[in-house]
Amino acid sequence: MSRVKLIFGTANAVPSGETEHLFEDAYQKAFKPFLTAIYNHPEMRPTLFYAGPLLEWLDKRHPEFHTVLAELMASKSIEILGGPYWDPMLPLIPAQDRVGQIEVMTTDLRKRFGKRSRGSWVTGRVWETALASSLRASGMDYAFLSEDAFPKVPAFRPDAPLVAEDQGKTVVVFPLMDSLSRRFLKVPPEHILDSLRTLADGPDEREVVVSLILDGLALGGDGTHTVCYKEKWLERFFAAVHQSRDWLECVHPGRYLRNSRVPRPRVYVPGPTYDALMSWTREDASSESQLPPLTTPAAYYREFLSKYRESSLLYAKMMHIQVLTNQLRGDRYRKKNAKEELWRGQEHYAYWHGPTGGICNSRLRHGAYSALLEAEKATREKGIFKAALTSVDFDMDGDKEFLYNGQIFNAYVHTIGGALFELDYLPVSRNYLATFARYPEDYHPPATREQGYDAHPRQAFMDHILSPQDGPEDFRKAADRRTDPFPGLRYKPKEVVRDQPRITFTRKGPSNGSGEDLEIIKTYRFRRSTLEVEYIFSNLTHRSLHFCWGTEINLALSEEMNLRPVYLSAEADEASLAPDTGSDEEVSAWTILDKERDVVIQFALSDSARLWRFPLYSDYRVGRELRRNYQSSFFMPSWNVEIPPMGTQQFTITMRIGRTKNR
Repeated sequence: MSRVKLIFGTANAVPSGETEHLFEDAYQKAFKPFLTAIYNHPEMRPTLFYAGPLLEWLDKRHPEFHTVLAELMASKSIEILGGPYWDPMLPLIPAQDRVGQIEVMTTDLRKRFGKRSRGSWVTGRVWETALASSLRASGMDYAFLSEDAFPKVPAFRPDAPLVAEDQGKTVVVFPLMDSLSRRFLKVPPEHILDSLRTLADGPDEREVVVSLILDGLALGGDGTHTVCYKEKWLERFFAAVHQSRDWLECVHPGRYLRNSRVPRPRVYVPGPTYDALMSWTREDASSESQLPPLTTPAAYYREFLSKYRESSLLYAKMMHIQVLTNQLRGDRYRKKNAKEELWRGQEHYAYWHGPTGGICNSRLRHGAYSALLEAEKATREKGIFKAALTSVDFDMDGDKEFLYNGQIFNAYVHTIGGALFELDYLPVSRNYLATFARYPEDYHPPATREQGYDAHPRQAFMDHILSPQDGPEDFRKAADRRTDPFPGLRYKPKEVVRDQPRITFTRKGPSNGSGEDLEIIKTYRFRRSTLEVEYIFSNLTHRSLHFCWGTEINLALSEEMNLRPVYLSAEADEASLAPDTGSDEEVSAWTILDKERDVVIQFALSDSARLWRFPLYSDYRVGRELRRNYQSSFFMPSWNVEIPPMGTQQFTITMRIGRTKNR
């Protein structure tokens, strides 16, 4: 009989953008009781990982937690894993950022506990071959990866370490026996030990190493606290392990490797098979059909970047800021600050749906953008930086977008729809276009599906030709059924004046369903705190054109309705305070207060218009709970347009953004 060596522990993280209540709840129900349990059972020799944002929160709220960890480290009762400090998906970020993040964690752990880690946790267990060289360059000797990720070949055993290689650099990989971990709290703890004992029934010389590192929230959080601690499941598991010490030994991975001289096979892991990531990636986002949930896994995990337009834009922003930070020269402190904010913005939760709600959760999305904007500001040298209009393939779609980077705000314009897709107010590091469209998900109930989904991203200055029957509900409940073409058409850049700065687009299309009888010339002008959008409509026919035109403006404001008041005037006049939802005639200006950040956004129209407005919510799942979350506020001024044969008509919308006067 072989002696089984058990590596047991937890990986612990909470999204940094989550509420204080969620952090405290996770601490009281999961992290604290687990630490107490292992303190009373040092023979378990657990291996633990704590993400950087969680360590920072514990520093502020529960410094006694670190005191206990330091005591356990000093007694060699626990081993602390390193890894990327700000919890990114390692393959999704550039190699130098992988190394940088891991080195930050290594330095932090050495300062806290007086010892550096030689092993790395891999966030989400998302792997690509190149990680082997990045981990080795970071000083890591070993890592953990789900057994599901390995090739299904007879030579693979989930109870023996392997070697991963890239460019001649190797690291040891411990397979995580997730098939056994998933049974925790669901079966009596003795059943877990029975499964481990069957692995000992092999040749005596066979090396048997079982790695069980669970999500820390799975042991006490998410409704498991009662069974785990009040019913003492974990205590009984520890007791069963202790009673099996004649054939089972708990070990730390680092010490095990130092004492082991067993040759290990080299394996090339094709990629991740993290169930949650792959299933969220492939859930149907193409129709409203009542089809059963998809069961086919995604071909490649990065498909989530194309499923959600918002994920793709956040990823593009991250890569754009990465380029800016790499261009910094000279000021080491400024570069260090920019890099750390960039790395903070790489936290993986906000980039995909995930069990936490991820990209659908506005707090996580805005938290990531805020960190990236702080990094961008750090790259700007005071007194040297000047506003600039550039063209670059920002979203990596093969065509260039137009980026205005100003002293006060950034405004990014796409050729599709000639729409504004990013609006950053830099004094508060807020992207007011970090909106989220409503996507169909397989888990949506009929009530959610009946509300309708969005055919286009929720951006700004998206042009619509409206029918006489259209009303606000057509954009709130059934936006996916709209047939007007302009939001999806690619506008052609006609003139780019960089020293003014301004961009002019042109697009021909139908005013009433078919043909190209209308040309739109659309010009953006950028000033210090003002954005102006001018429209010139040209009738290309020898008959009069009659149509209704509107431009859709979505803004991601405060989630609390009382913190985002709207006034139907050029100032925040209490007499003009308007309901959150409404339709008003003859509006020439409206003002929005973002009271949460003390920001005022004012719109002025050259011609009075009908104004529709309402808040937009989306339904998404967190664990098993369906939540409804505010995403943005919709505004649409619209005009009845009549253009004589071969004639023109002009409209202008001016937006001003700044701090409120009481600051």
